Order: sequence, then C-alpha cells, then structure tokens
Amino acid sequence: MGCFYKDIQKYRKEILFGAAAAVLFVVIKYVIVYILPFVFAGIFVFLIRRPIEFIHKKTKISKGFLAGMILLFIILILGAGIWYCSCFGIAKLKLLIANMSFYENQLFSLVHSCCEKVESNLGLSSLTIENLILDRVNIFIDDLKIDVVPKMLDQTMFYGKILFSGVMFFLVMLIAVVLLAKDYQMMLEKTEKVVLFRESVMMLKKLICLIGAYLCAQIEIILVVSLICFIGFAISGYDYPYVWGLATGILDVLPFVGTGVVLLPMAVLQLLMGNEWSAIVLTVTFIISALSREILEPKLIGAKMGVIPIAILLSVYVGAKVFGPAGVIWGPLYMLMLYEIYKKIYRKTEISETEKN
Repeated sequence: MGCFYKDIQKYRKEILFGAAAAVLFVVIKYVIVYILPFVFAGIFVFLIRRPIEFIHKKTKISKGFLAGMILLFIILILGAGIWYCSCFGIAKLKLLIANMSFYENQLFSLVHSCCEKVESNLGLSSLTIENLILDRVNIFIDDLKIDVVPKMLDQTMFYGKILFSGVMFFLVMLIAVVLLAKDYQMMLEKTEKVVLFRESVMMLKKLICLIGAYLCAQIEIILVVSLICFIGFAISGYDYPYVWGLATGILDVLPFVGTGVVLLPMAVLQLLMGNEWSAIVLTVTFIISALSREILEPKLIGAKMGVIPIAILLSVYVGAKVFGPAGVIWGPLYMLMLYEIYKKIYRKTEISETEKN
C-alpha cells in the first residue's frame, strides 16, 4: 500500500494533468452544448463589467437592465444583418432560377470558347472536350433544377427549427446576462475564497486574452492578404476587385483552403481563354499572398500568443475530426485551456518543491 501511495505521489502531476484533460474533453464533447447560452452570458458579462459599473455609478440604472439592453442591441443588429443577407440570398436564388436558361447559354458559350482556345494552343479536339464537359454540366444543372434547389426552398420546417433554436438560445442568454450582471459582484465576493473558482477565473482571463490576440493577428493577416489579392484582381481587369480581394482574404484564414482555391482556378480559366497576362498576374498574386501568410503568421501569432502556428493548425485539424465542424473553434480552445492547466499544475508543483528544499 505504501509503495502504491509513493508511486501515486511520484506521478501526481501526470495523473492530475491527465484527469484535467479528460474532464475538459468530456465537458466540451458532451456537456458544453447544454450550457452554451450560460457560458456566453458569463463571458459577455465579464467583458462589459467595467463599463456597466461605470454607467451604474453615474446613472444609478440597474446593472442587469444595462447589460440586457446592450446585449439586446447587439442581437438586434446581428438579426437585422442576418435577415438582410437571407432576403438578399433568397432573392438572388429566385433570380438564378428564373434566368437559368440565360445562364446556361452563357456557360455553354464560355465552355465553347475555352475548348477552342485549348484546340488552338494544345492541338486537342475541341468537339470531344466540349461534349465531355457539357455532358457533365447538363447533369449538374438537371440535378440543380430537380433536386437541390427545390429541396432548399421546401425545407420550411427545417429552417423554422433553426430559427426557433436561435431565438431560444438568445432569449436564455439575455435572461442569464441580466441575472449575472445584477449579482456579478456578490457572486464574485462569495466565491473568491474558493481556490478552484479563483483559478478558473484567472484561466478564463488568460484564455480571453489569448483568443483576442489570435483574432487580432488573423485580422491583420486577412487585411494584408486581401490588399494583395485586390491589387492582383485589379491588374487582371476583374470587376469589383475589392469584393474578390476581401472574399479571397477571408477564405485564406480557413484551414486547408487558402487563396489558392480562388486564385489558381481563375488563373487556369484565364489561361484557357487565352488571357495569358491575367493568368500570370493571378498566379503571381497567389505566390505573394501565400508567402505573406507564411511570413506574417509565425511572427504575429508567435509574438502575440506565445504559441507556434503549427500547434494552432494541428488543434484545428484534430478538433474538426474529434468535435465535428464546431471543432474548428473548440479544438484551439481545448488546446489553449489544456496548455494553461499544464502551466498551472507544473508551475505550482515546481514552486512547492522549491519551498520544501
């Protein structure tokens, strides 16, 4: 029994860290989905606590009422934006369906032109290539008309469930924010003596700072890449180069997507159409944007977060595999929280051992 106790003491750091990693995994995988509105409410109240306290002292308005009004204003702004984008998207989709024949003719003309360019440049039969492509295009358009679009428009119940879930989420979050803001200081005073709660609050503060630093670094990179892509599209003669540049810059931040998913197909298309200059410009734009990210990402993320970019990329990939699509967010959060727990456990153990010696 004594030997077993000594072994436990010998590996107590590893056991504690493994238990913390397991508990954190179970919470993110199975528990967090049920308490997510309360988690967001807690983070929101934590972020706005100081301005709320300042306004409360000046006006004597209830903290809960102030926090609720701020959140309600944000929800209304987001809701208006989502509603506008949804209406815009539906209108464009209806216009696409109504003018499907026109777009088919445009697409067939483009394919015919590209195939003629391929025949003149490479000597391949344009008729064979055109028939092969058009057969695939016709199958895709038929599926779009018969299957995809009608299903998207007819899933009223599905969209209603999503809308109801979203309304319930924000309603619960709103009520939680009002209650938490009202009793935040009292709850803080009553729980500040609890070691676990105090350590959790400190870790949460550190985590929020790390997330903020990561987002700031990514925004800076997106702006640089978007500017590079904007210049490339403008030189290539594309309409609305600022829209294409911004969209490409945003896509560049997504894992395993990058600017190549937009720039390289466009470069190939321009080459097939005989626009060699535009193809060269887009290819050079891709190379410069990719190099810019490779240079800026280690410098900005490493300097602001103290975490190497490959660790973030690995956490995104593993998170997506383990937690599903939401793992793109939960993966890095899990890694950052686990890293903070690791530092807490090993730093405390090293300090206590130093004091004993």
